[in-house]
Amino acid sequence: MSEKSPLRAGRKLGDYELQKRLGKGSMSEVFQARHVATNEIVAIKIPAKAVLNDPQLCKRFEQEYTLVYPLNHKNLVKVLDYSEQDGVPFLVLEYVDGPSLAEHIEKKTSLSEHEALSILLPVADALTYLHGKKIIHRDIKPSNILMTSDGKVKLADLGLVKDLDATSRLTRTKMGLGTLQFASPEQFDNAGAADLRSDIYSLAATIYMALTGEFPFGKGTVTSMMMRKLTNQFVAPIQKAPKLRPAVDAAIRMAMHAEAKFRPASVSDFVALLTGWKKYPPDIELPGKVVEAALKAPKLIPKASDERRKDTRYELHAVGSCRSPIDVGGQLWASAIVDISKTGLCLESKKKFEPGAVVEIMVSVNPDESVITELARVRWNKPAADNSWQHGCEFVNAMTQEEMESILENLKGKTKMH
Repeated sequence: MSEKSPLRAGRKLGDYELQKRLGKGSMSEVFQARHVATNEIVAIKIPAKAVLNDPQLCKRFEQEYTLVYPLNHKNLVKVLDYSEQDGVPFLVLEYVDGPSLAEHIEKKTSLSEHEALSILLPVADALTYLHGKKIIHRDIKPSNILMTSDGKVKLADLGLVKDLDATSRLTRTKMGLGTLQFASPEQFDNAGAADLRSDIYSLAATIYMALTGEFPFGKGTVTSMMMRKLTNQFVAPIQKAPKLRPAVDAAIRMAMHAEAKFRPASVSDFVALLTGWKKYPPDIELPGKVVEAALKAPKLIPKASDERRKDTRYELHAVGSCRSPIDVGGQLWASAIVDISKTGLCLESKKKFEPGAVVEIMVSVNPDESVITELARVRWNKPAADNSWQHGCEFVNAMTQEEMESILENLKGKTKMH
């Protein structure tokens, strides 16, 4: 793309004249354009310079056309053509004349259950169609759901689509795709392993945003949000939208489970749960925090005869995660914090850590922001229920009394004292 002919209103690309920019992201930008012969209004999608300089990303842009062009569904934005000019590829797309769901939510703050489902159920229908073609979207979010001026709903931006039958791999292990708030946890560990349940997760997170007007995992650093995502730390939508039917609340929470195996097996199953035609399995504990009306004071634990910690311990009902401090980019293991004191804590995890190992432990203090991180040395382990392990851990640096009191104050409702 020459510097003498930048992308701007009035520039011609093939048979089209650019009119105005509709949006710009890290991967591409989209313009409204007019066919110079027929005056048809379309959208033109052009890859960003970073994409043009990366053969793998260019391949993904070409794949979007190859894979999506044959698709035909009333709730999918239609891909009309693919062309190049001056070495720059571009897609010609159906033009949608209304706002995105993200813009609609921003304008209204939040949507009623009826309005949210009337917008999201057509998206679910489009996803069912894609999954039937063995295609997953991988980037469901409010900004990729468009609405026409006459009330139709269109799912857009299939740039991250994955053909489940394809033999080529355009996604590297540990390469995360999607948007942090809405993408499933597995997409950030190994996006190539994502399946249709990843789309179900993202659809549920999008409905959550529509109903509450808030991001499911609050604000903060990428690390803190990922930790909350990995450990199911979000406030149940019914807490933020009290008029929500319990069936809708349960469906969203089940679909947003950090572990894909606990989510609905198909979009149809998710819709059946949303609409009350199907109940979630009673043996699944729904993720998401339900705040009690009155917070309880921490419960003091009497010292056991074999307890090695001298400081007062507090029984705890909080979740966290742990990992090796050596491999900071390594796997996070979801954990439960059984009790805590100034000098250590008892950690329960599916991962077995051997005595002497040093682990980095993160504890969610509240669902909005605060996370405490401590290094601790494992002193002992023993088997626990459900193939888990309990670990007695000693902090590398003991907490001060002031720090301990601050944590207990923040963890009211998660601790018990007697």
